[in-house]
Amino acid sequence: MDSLKPRSSVVKHIRTYLLTGLLVLGPVVVTGYVVWKLFEFVDHLLGTTLRGGYIRPGGVPGLGFLTVLVIIFVTGVLANNFLGRSLGGVIEAVVLRVPFLRGVYSTVKEVGEALLSERRSFNRVVLVEFPSPGVYTIGFVTTSPPHSLEEPTGQRLVGVFLPTPPNPTTGPLLFYPEAKVLPTSLTIEQAIKMCVSAGVVMPADPPRNNA
Repeated sequence: MDSLKPRSSVVKHIRTYLLTGLLVLGPVVVTGYVVWKLFEFVDHLLGTTLRGGYIRPGGVPGLGFLTVLVIIFVTGVLANNFLGRSLGGVIEAVVLRVPFLRGVYSTVKEVGEALLSERRSFNRVVLVEFPSPGVYTIGFVTTSPPHSLEEPTGQRLVGVFLPTPPNPTTGPLLFYPEAKVLPTSLTIEQAIKMCVSAGVVMPADPPRNNA
């Protein structure tokens, strides 16, 4: 029986090292894979010609990515001067005259401005009752809803986006009476980590003051 103890100890150490290695390499490998796939997508976005197909068959790896960055940069420079703003206004006016394109363009523009502008997409983290009374879920407070949504209820509403684990970018947008929204001390980043990990990663409680 005693001879089994060293063997079990060795197995335990091997299992510990494997799990530790998995926890260390897992996030690195997944992050690297996502970055590489994003790089490949952007690199092939403009086709073989602008990727250097005239230099070698299939193009030069990375040249398409660099070309896209240059196009984005030049567009940003032009959009920040008078001529660029004027030209952009003319193009936007033409697009907004086409019924189908108007809806797509306006939606993409508003979402892009909300995500890429300096103002935060979400204001704070709250708790709300969902999907039934007495059951609470994390929610992100968005911008205030228009008065046209508040008038039928006769009370002030708060827009709350409910993230769905493990993808926090999906979920319903609900409007709660202000009194039904419970504030929390969680940051946006902490709440997103909780959602992505399906509750496995929890923020540490702040130290209590025993004085």
